[in-house]
Amino acid sequence: MEARVIVTAADPQTGVAGGRRLEGIDVARALAFAGMLLAHYAASLRFDDPGWLQGVDNAANGRAAPLFAMLLGVGAGILAARRSSDRVFVLRGLALFVIGIAVWPLEDRIYLILPHYGLLLAAVPLLRRLGSRALLGGAALAFVTPSLVLALADSHNLRGSLQPEDYGQLTDLGYMAGHIFWSGGYPLVGWLGFVLVGLWLARQSLGERATQVRMLTFGAAVAALQPVAALGFEALDGFHNNPDSGGWAAFLDGTAHSNAAAWYVIATGTAVAVVGLCLLVTPLVRSALSPLIALGQLALTAYLAHIALGVWLVWDWRDETYPPLATQVWVTLLVFAGFAAVAVAWRRRWKRGPLEGLVRLVSSGS
Repeated sequence: MEARVIVTAADPQTGVAGGRRLEGIDVARALAFAGMLLAHYAASLRFDDPGWLQGVDNAANGRAAPLFAMLLGVGAGILAARRSSDRVFVLRGLALFVIGIAVWPLEDRIYLILPHYGLLLAAVPLLRRLGSRALLGGAALAFVTPSLVLALADSHNLRGSLQPEDYGQLTDLGYMAGHIFWSGGYPLVGWLGFVLVGLWLARQSLGERATQVRMLTFGAAVAALQPVAALGFEALDGFHNNPDSGGWAAFLDGTAHSNAAAWYVIATGTAVAVVGLCLLVTPLVRSALSPLIALGQLALTAYLAHIALGVWLVWDWRDETYPPLATQVWVTLLVFAGFAAVAVAWRRRWKRGPLEGLVRLVSSGS
């Protein structure tokens, strides 16, 4: 999803003038890709792995995908402000959905987000018509709904099903609907909230320093509530020891991908802080961050490439040799640097990545 801001005067939605691009959004997308690489490529397999390093890995596992989802909303909101047609969003979303389900049954070691990403993008023509208050209210409702069900239902089945294992399952419409909206890795009933927050952010003056500072400080303050949520979660008995039974602690579970209200809010705060920081810093050190800018512009291609690399090399090496977590992290960093280098080389010759160009061609014919 490209976040272009093409204007001739200061744009009231972004505060950007002179046809400049919000390259901080690209940097944030590259950082989301880095976190996803760490979550997918590194896992603690030994008793002697340092606790702090396990904490870093766990943080990446619970923050990368929400950042991607919120950036979807930001990018779509900026395109909506530039009067992109509903047709563009629907066709791009459907293209991403088709690519996602084509890959879905091929790899079961990670939860694939692309089909959900595509459906969320295809829903933008409806979401863009909501007022700013409705966007935030809808996000709050999305974040609370899964926890309410968990608190009241004994067999909620939230994130309870595996991904489709063969293409035959893709034709089971009941299974697919339940998987995508509730029981799969990224239940849209809650994840919609990240996109709604992103659409709301796109209506702010993202190019202005004051807005960027507010995003950074407010987002960091919300993210810092993680220990408070953990204490509250531990204080409420029942749910922690038996997550399949109801309990009001469901609202305070801040662990990665719990899909509880606390995790949604804390992950949103982290994402807002990251985007604010990237928007704030990128213009100051653009040259140093140019590899991340290039990688962020090729995020879709890099996403699918990282799955192929994982299948061909990384996951077999990890599962067969049980390397220390520190070694896995170093390997992940080297892979990330390699992706950034390839992205820089590609952008020197071509305007868009191969899959980015394909999706754009499907939606606009150019």
